[in-house]
Amino acid sequence: MIVFFISLPVVAYLSMIAFQTMNLGVLNYEGKQVPYSLGVVIIYSFAFAYAFPPQINETLSFSAFLYVFSIWFIGLMDDIYGKSYPKGLKGHIMHAIGKGVFTTGLVKAVGTVAFSVLFLWMNQPVSIFASFVALCLLTGFPHVMNLFDTRPLRVWKVTVCIVISVIVVNPLPAFPFIMMLLSILYVLYVLEGYKKAMLGDNGATVIGAILAVISLNHLSFLLQIVLLMFVVMFIALAEKYSFSKVIEKSTLLRRIDQLGVMRK
Repeated sequence: MIVFFISLPVVAYLSMIAFQTMNLGVLNYEGKQVPYSLGVVIIYSFAFAYAFPPQINETLSFSAFLYVFSIWFIGLMDDIYGKSYPKGLKGHIMHAIGKGVFTTGLVKAVGTVAFSVLFLWMNQPVSIFASFVALCLLTGFPHVMNLFDTRPLRVWKVTVCIVISVIVVNPLPAFPFIMMLLSILYVLYVLEGYKKAMLGDNGATVIGAILAVISLNHLSFLLQIVLLMFVVMFIALAEKYSFSKVIEKSTLLRRIDQLGVMRK
């Protein structure tokens, strides 16, 4: 584990420099060019945990690694080759129907479904209904986390809330696992909070993918259904409303949103 704690900040720094050198970044909400390199930090951490698991865990199975890595990769391709238009899943579908052109966003959606089905095929859920719920979480969670990734630390805060909820209803994980998790969260908090790097599609969707796998392995079926209801609600709301505009209208949400984000 010492190797991980030493290598994590090195990977974070080198990936940020590499993405800047290759001009792999976008203008953030302040108009500054920021590299979307934090997804590398997350996939590196997940790969390290898969290779050297601190404890036996279904979340670190081969099927989970294959699914998570695939979601990160297609998210990275969307970051590199994607366009700013059209917006939303509905927009990508209508664009494909109207102009016969498949956008990278639509390819990402189709790829997410395909790798989710592969994950389910490798794990064989106990029933058709359980398979349906699992498929919706595996495809919906990455999309929802991507929807939140429009301001620094939004995905981070949602992730912390979900992780705490999972820990509350499960036995405490091994100490090395907790230290790994805290290290990852700290690195993401510093780099994103100081606006040095961002998640991008690859980072936000891979977090969603990992949370989906965690939910399927560590939450009861009833809690999975409750979580799915929130996922569906956020996807439906995003088609009509801007999360940023909703947050700006609420004093409480605006203060939570600004918490931890360094100002000029």
